[in-house]
Amino acid sequence: MTGGWEGILHALAHAGALKRLPRQGWVDRGVPAPESVADHSYRLALLVLLLAAEDPAIDLAHALTLALVHDLPEAIAGDATPFDDALAAPDADREAIFRQRPAYSAAAEQAKRAAEAAAMRQITAALPASLARRLMAAWEEYAAGETATARLVRQADKLETWLQALEYRAAQPDLIIESFRIGTEEAVTEPRLRDLLAAIQARFGVG
Repeated sequence: MTGGWEGILHALAHAGALKRLPRQGWVDRGVPAPESVADHSYRLALLVLLLAAEDPAIDLAHALTLALVHDLPEAIAGDATPFDDALAAPDADREAIFRQRPAYSAAAEQAKRAAEAAAMRQITAALPASLARRLMAAWEEYAAGETATARLVRQADKLETWLQALEYRAAQPDLIIESFRIGTEEAVTEPRLRDLLAAIQARFGVG
């Protein structure tokens, strides 16, 4: 990989920044010492491994690639949430906001996608061309959510986040996590993952 190490180190530096970037949804809710984006990406990757390792219909290496890069652009673009605009209002009712269905406006979704695409181009710009294309294509596939692999990883992402929400609420009983529950129950549709969702909720006594 002659001439490629600088590009790889450049990409790794951005990945390292994710270790120091707390997930904004937990910051907004006042979770003390919240997990980083890298923390989330690690457990998502492990979940994808456990789900796909013995599934002949899923290319495990490809699924793991999607899991590992899905939040990589946040190293530059930041961790936008569906509630950023509502929370910025001077009279924001945080409790009511965090009980709502999470959804980006069309404008916010477009801005988020554009910012993250630009960030991915910047992060991968110095990589060897084949690696840059592979990472960019994986992120684009995840963002589009149209392939079976992308749907698996996206639904696993929701499950990992909901599991984390329940773990935080076990330690902080007044934590408002309804928006995560709504988002997860709407997004997780694959039968096996619905079973996992039920198991997660049973573990925490959620009906």
